[in-house]
Amino acid sequence: MHTRAVEALGLHHRPAAGLLGMLVTVALGLNLLFLTHSFLGVPEHPGFRFEKERGIPAVVGFVYTAWAAGLAAYLAVAHRQAVLAGWSALFAVLLADDFFMLHERMAKVISAGIDVPHPYGQPVGEIVWLAFTGTALLAAVAIGYRFATPEWRAASRVLLVLLALLVLCGVGLDAVHGFTTNEGPWHVVMSSLEDGGEVLLLGVVVAFLYALAFCGHRSTPETLALTPGPRTPGRRARIRRILGRRARHVRP
Repeated sequence: MHTRAVEALGLHHRPAAGLLGMLVTVALGLNLLFLTHSFLGVPEHPGFRFEKERGIPAVVGFVYTAWAAGLAAYLAVAHRQAVLAGWSALFAVLLADDFFMLHERMAKVISAGIDVPHPYGQPVGEIVWLAFTGTALLAAVAIGYRFATPEWRAASRVLLVLLALLVLCGVGLDAVHGFTTNEGPWHVVMSSLEDGGEVLLLGVVVAFLYALAFCGHRSTPETLALTPGPRTPGRRARIRRILGRRARHVRP
């Protein structure tokens, strides 16, 4: 029996489930290599560190984000839905922000402007910058959502939940990490949860968009709805009704 999460993400489609399995395997593998590198020194290559700019995990994250932006753009054009264009723009901005390190650079400018004492200036500046850009992008998604069809509104609700989890890893845990030491086992664990969690969740986003684009998956209007829709008769009730009709037809 499929769970609600499997149904919502379209993972009952075998190609989407297989893709998710591969993407998650890569994310977990990178996380494992980062932990063994940090604690055991194996492998020795520093490129497996999550915090290393242009390291292997960072490049994989770039690829996942680019796939998400591309799939959302394809869906926007194929189905003429502005809300999907908004999601494509959101993932494209996330990619540009990570690739060009915009939030780190703007955080220094913001922290200097509002005179936040060290060591709190950088995390506070990043939160302010990401809150500003996130609000602007979500406003564009909200406008598109207003004019979207019910099935694409439902798909947007799924994407919104996944985005919230991404923000929890990329902003929430990053802020906690920024307020603590950048050395020792705690630093390694926080990096694993923060950056490893981001790559893992991006894989889930890509698999969901792939199911929408190429597996014919469609989120129902009841998916993650704020208010429940009208209840439909269950399978057993439908069977009893059909059998009752047949019995009346054969009754002498």
